[in-house]
Amino acid sequence: MFEGITFQFPKLGFILFFFLACEALCPLRTNPIYFPRTMMFGADESKTPLWMWIAKWAMISFFIVALMSPVREVKEEVDGYDILLALDPKSINSEMIEDVQSFIKARGNDRFALYVPTASPLIIPLSDDHEALLKILSQLTFEHSEQKVTKEIERFFYTTPEARGWAIILSEEPKKLVRSLPVGVEVSIIEPNEEWVEVSNRSHPPFGIMAVQKYFVYFYIYPLFIGFLAMLLYLYGRNQKGLA
Repeated sequence: MFEGITFQFPKLGFILFFFLACEALCPLRTNPIYFPRTMMFGADESKTPLWMWIAKWAMISFFIVALMSPVREVKEEVDGYDILLALDPKSINSEMIEDVQSFIKARGNDRFALYVPTASPLIIPLSDDHEALLKILSQLTFEHSEQKVTKEIERFFYTTPEARGWAIILSEEPKKLVRSLPVGVEVSIIEPNEEWVEVSNRSHPPFGIMAVQKYFVYFYIYPLFIGFLAMLLYLYGRNQKGLA
């Protein structure tokens, strides 16, 4: 159950020693009776019950554990590329659309994004829903546009692991379409022809990359909840003893 759980901030555990020092050197001083209660006369109320002592230290300990942020690192094998297809609207024709569709069909493990820079740009974020993307591509038509491709296309790759992003810009006039290129993302500028799909698949073979994606699962909510329950129990005990 607790296998593989570590702490993000283990040094915060030293906070416990401050409480231990305060317990030994700074004892709580209160008047023995705030309001006279005849039922308390003759009873020994000076000693704290064991369950209250346990509740107090459980509260402190679990709150500190929550601050230390227990986590479990999860590793997940991921294969394939994250590919952005940026299409020049002035180069769109039926042959180009068919080539793009065949390219997508050949790469079942890749995620694809689509960007067509027009006055009202078409922006499809990275997705593995290839069927939906193929339907969108089948509806694209030629359109005259003066919009440019800039380095802002790197925003498509915010969720992409390192070295797995690939932007493909398809245009018959790339010098007029591309203003600037993204940083840290591989870019291929291609003039559509009969061989571009085959050449691209050779340079970046499908299923050719195996990567390990890491992420953390956080468990601080559990010690925080237990510490809260221990605090309620401790406050209830103090109230019953007339200390609250």
